Amino acid sequence: MISSEVGKKYAAALFKSAKKEKIADIVLEDYRSIMKIFKENPPFKGLLEAPQLSEKDKKKLLKDLFEGKISEVLLSFLTLLVDKKRIQYLFDIFPEFEKSVKEDQGIVLAEVTTAIPLDDALSQNLKRKLEIKTQKKIEMVEKVDPGIIGGVTVILGDKVIDQSIKYQLGQLREKISQIKVY
Repeated sequence: MISSEVGKKYAAALFKSAKKEKIADIVLEDYRSIMKIFKENPPFKGLLEAPQLSEKDKKKLLKDLFEGKISEVLLSFLTLLVDKKRIQYLFDIFPEFEKSVKEDQGIVLAEVTTAIPLDDALSQNLKRKLEIKTQKKIEMVEKVDPGIIGGVTVILGDKVIDQSIKYQLGQLREKISQIKVY
């Protein structure tokens, strides 16, 4: 809970700075690259989170590695996270920042979960229907979860459309448990 609140707060601040400079899309791509580096090199993120390393040394490390390779806005943001002892929230901030940039561009992120992968035709059909429903451009992220048994679950911002068999079975179970037998 705390991490999501911190993520939203810092993502909003980063978005405001990036938008002011009119480089939100560039900052997003730079941030995506940084996330890839941290995921591929977990010890690097651990080093930035290590209490044994001073803030001064952490900021120097960031500057040495990224200066001239990422936007100044993002580099300043990373050093701010070090100063505020919030660098551990880097992964929590990214999705919130990405969501803000996409919304500003009129794009809605849709997380689509199915039991088996969608073929291209079905994926495009679902995307088209979601665009009609929302009247916005949709960017779909498809996930596979055999646990939903069948059907589809779509998360659009704070809305959830759950048409999975798992959900329907849960609803049926709930109705059956409420039946009073005399």
